[in-house]
Formats: sequence, C-alpha cells, structure tokens
Amino acid sequence: MSAVMAVAVMAASVACSGGSSDEGFSTFTTSGGTGEEESSSGSSDEVGETTTSGGPVCGDGMVEGDEECDLGPDNSESGNCTSACTIAACGDGFVYAGFEECDDGNDLDTDACVAGCVAATCGDGFVQAGVEVCDDGNADDSDLCNTMCMPGSCGDGVLQAGEQCDDGNTDTTDECPACQLAFCGDGFTQAEVEECDDGNDLDTDACIPTFCTLATCGDGVLHEGVETCDDGNLVDTDACPTSCEPAFCGDGFAEAGVEECDDGNEVDGDGCTTQCLAENKRAFVSSMLYDGNLGGLAGADAKCQALADAANLPGTYMAWISTAGGSPSTRFTQSTTPYVRVDGTQIAANWAALIDGSIDAALNLTESGGAAPVGNTSCAGGGHPTVWSATSQSGTYSGSACTDFTSTAGSGLWGEANMTNTSWTSWCSGGVCTWTSSIYCFQQ
Repeated sequence: MSAVMAVAVMAASVACSGGSSDEGFSTFTTSGGTGEEESSSGSSDEVGETTTSGGPVCGDGMVEGDEECDLGPDNSESGNCTSACTIAACGDGFVYAGFEECDDGNDLDTDACVAGCVAATCGDGFVQAGVEVCDDGNADDSDLCNTMCMPGSCGDGVLQAGEQCDDGNTDTTDECPACQLAFCGDGFTQAEVEECDDGNDLDTDACIPTFCTLATCGDGVLHEGVETCDDGNLVDTDACPTSCEPAFCGDGFAEAGVEECDDGNEVDGDGCTTQCLAENKRAFVSSMLYDGNLGGLAGADAKCQALADAANLPGTYMAWISTAGGSPSTRFTQSTTPYVRVDGTQIAANWAALIDGSIDAALNLTESGGAAPVGNTSCAGGGHPTVWSATSQSGTYSGSACTDFTSTAGSGLWGEANMTNTSWTSWCSGGVCTWTSSIYCFQQ
C-alpha cells in the first residue's frame, strides 16, 4: 500500500471509530492505536458515552485529532509523514528525502535554502546574504552580474556591456586601459606608443594631442609659458632659432639677412661687434675632399655652408670657385674688414688686400682648425693640399672649371693651400676632374 493510500485509510478509520450510534450502542473514544476497547476511567453521561483521559498519540498508527497522518513506526523526518504526524511539505522544517534538497522551516530566499526547498546556488535568482553580492538568475557573464554572482567589473577578464575590451588587469599603460581601447587623448599614456597623454586636445601644453608626443622646440606648436616662438624647424639662422625665442643680436645665432655675425656676447674686438656686425670675415679650407662635380656654384656654396654650420661658425659662407656664370669678384661681399682663419690669424686686411697677388698667411686650416687635407691630384708629383679654384689671384674666372664644376669630365685649375703668393688660388692646371681636392670657403 502506498504512503498516500495509508494516510487516506487511517483517516477513514478514525472517522468510523469516533462516530455516534442511534441504535443504543454505547459510544466510546479510544486512547490508543490498536482499535480495541479498553477500560475507561472516565465518567459516563446519560447516553453512556465514554471519554478517555488521553489525547491523540503521534506514532500510534491512528490519525486522530489534528494529525494529518500517522504511519506509526514509519513516521520519519525525511518521509512523506513526518515525526510530527504532518504530511511533508516545503517549509515544514523537515527534509523530504528524494523531493527536497533542504528545508529550514522558513520562507526566506536569502539564506542557504530558498523557495522550492532547494539549496541556494549562484544563478538561482536569489541573493544569498553574506555569500553572494548579486544573482540575476542566469549564466551570462556579459551582464551586470557574472557567473560567480559578483558584479561585473573592469579588469575581471569578462567583456561586459559598456566595455570595449577587458584584458583581466588594471594596467592603464597597455592597449586596454579602463576597459576601453587605447587612443591618443584618452588620458592614459600607452607604453612604447605614446610619449604622453593628458586627455585633452590642447596644442599649447606639454603634450601635443595629434600624436601624443611631448612638446619640443621645433615641433611647430607653441608651448605656452615655455616657448615664445616655434616655426617647426631646427634652423638657427631664421627668425626663430632652436632656442624657440625670437632671434636677437647676442643670442648666439646669426640671423640670415639680418646679422653678419652673432657670437652670443656683448664684447667688441672679438670678431663680432655688439651690433652683430662682423669685425672680420672667416675663411677656411674644407676638411672634405671632392671631385670636379661640385654641383656648380650653388652646390659648392652649400658644401661650404654645411661645413661651417657643423663647426658652429656663424654667418653665410660661399665657395672660392669660378665658372663662366660667376666668380668671387662678382658674387662675394667685398669686405672692408679683415679676412681671418678660424684661429684668428689674418690672411688679408680686406678685399683689396685679398686680391693684390699675395696673402698674409696661408689659408690652410679647415673649419675645425685642422690641417688642409691632401687629395689625389698629380700636380707637382702629388702630395700637395690642392684646392679646386678656376679663379685667378684677382678673383676672376680663369677657365678649366670641369664644365662649370658640374661634371668629372674635362680639366681643372687648382690652388695650393700652403702657398701665400698667387699660387694660393692659381697653381696647377690641366689634369682630370676625377681627382679629389678641397675647396676654399669665405664668410660673406
């Protein structure tokens, strides 16, 4: 017989034994679960009804009084009829084996046993106090409550709503700071990609927003409070030199077309006056050797200027060479002040003295003060510091200029750097333009 049927039979049995009779039979109430008549110590009324002194006994196998069931010895805290003679139900405090996981006798869904008498678990939709922070009843890690019943957070390694990325860390210098893809202007400096990132689009502060690079003199952006000018280059001879302060006499940079010189001091008699006027003009023989293709007059001038700039010599420099299109006599500023070597030794008192047939000292020091180099010409048996010239002692064109110094074809005319007579500029001619020699450079 099933447990449910047993409960039903007992309920019917109790109903029969407790009824009254109109046939004159004496009616009595049993005190126990055998169903047999027992002697009673109770009193008898007018119709002979007998009442026992004891109440229902749970566990006697008889369903009596307010008992819902009574299976006698089969009553169990884990069965369908509990030890309190109640039919098992969720919330009665008894765990019905096979049907309930738990039963704590209350209706709280925030403890270890929730609705349905099942054990609380992450994902059941109930927030277990002291154990879970959230529980949204699903196993979706991408929403606001993950599968560990913790609120989703940046850095947990799970991509959630509102996040562009989540690499499982809180490093703000990688490609995923604050769970957003890194970009210039996000306020986080990405290692090995950005020099800075201040999170704004201001061009005037210490971090340039276009490329997230540190503001520097020459970047073309005016850094307020640090620079007064910035023309986007590192040229020292224009109106905004590499100091990023407007050019002025005494800043140490000779502004082209404005200053003849600028030695960075306010002392006269040292070659550059306090008005940035040259007290003398420097001249040197190039430390570099070239073949006859100098790139014409412009190419030779550029070579002189590059060497002077590299040696921090102020001013504009031009090459002492001549072609059919120009010569020192037509191209140079004919100075009224002395021409000197880089060591200060005078080679001529002025332009007139320079072209009078001799010079005061040999022009045999390079831009850095070194000895004139020796090329590979065969003039006078070779071994001489020859210098490309094609220029007479008067500063005029004398022919033999390697096709106007634009080719290694043809022949040339050289000066000799150790000479002080006319040979300093016109010493050896003929030869070939594939030979290598220096050039003379004069400050203008």
